[in-house]
Amino acid sequence: MLILTRKIGESILVGDHIRLVVLEIRGRQIRLGIEAPAEIVVLREEIAQRLTDENLRAATFNYQEVQQAVNALTLKVAQCLTLPPSRPESPAVTIESQALGRVTVPEDRIITFASGLPGFPEARRFALINDHLEPPFYCLQCVDNPSLAFVVADPTALAPDYRPKNGAGALQELQASSPEELQALVTLTIPPGRPREITANLMSPLLINPQQRLGKQVVIERPHYSHQFRLSP
Repeated sequence: MLILTRKIGESILVGDHIRLVVLEIRGRQIRLGIEAPAEIVVLREEIAQRLTDENLRAATFNYQEVQQAVNALTLKVAQCLTLPPSRPESPAVTIESQALGRVTVPEDRIITFASGLPGFPEARRFALINDHLEPPFYCLQCVDNPSLAFVVADPTALAPDYRPKNGAGALQELQASSPEELQALVTLTIPPGRPREITANLMSPLLINPQQRLGKQVVIERPHYSHQFRLSP
């Protein structure tokens, strides 16, 4: 571990593109300013750990309990995430999903999360399955790891006032020219044995560019967007 002593106004360079500046020292607290490229995610450690933990919980569910949970909800579908139609010549990919059984999807409809997901850094290719649940609910099945899947939903159907100002920092990675080209999904957590305690992670939506079939999970640090938003039956 490198240990450095810095005064207010002095900085530290990490690589060629990250700069940390000491802005203020107040008692036992230090305020830091961080300059980094938009594609580099900068998070407080406790936020990053919370995101990882919630992803791990969301990936553990019983499919019958998922159906019980979503059937108990009465929601208005705001929009459906649709990918461009598959090309006839696109080869098919068969996944022996632990949650859904055997699933076959065209290769050109697979969504790539180049950065992986917190808690699952090696899981990068996912298929959005829309023939097992009714919109606004979907299954996001990992292609690289058949035992990994998430139940996801359109967040505007769960919380009509969900209007996070996000996406700008992810535009380059998602090859989008504006946030309007992106669509959002959020993961759902269904506690085993307690399907009516279903929650949605509004704090960390999955942004998807349908045209490029690229995705990225981002963090919205706003107090009214909880990582465990309770959905009432």
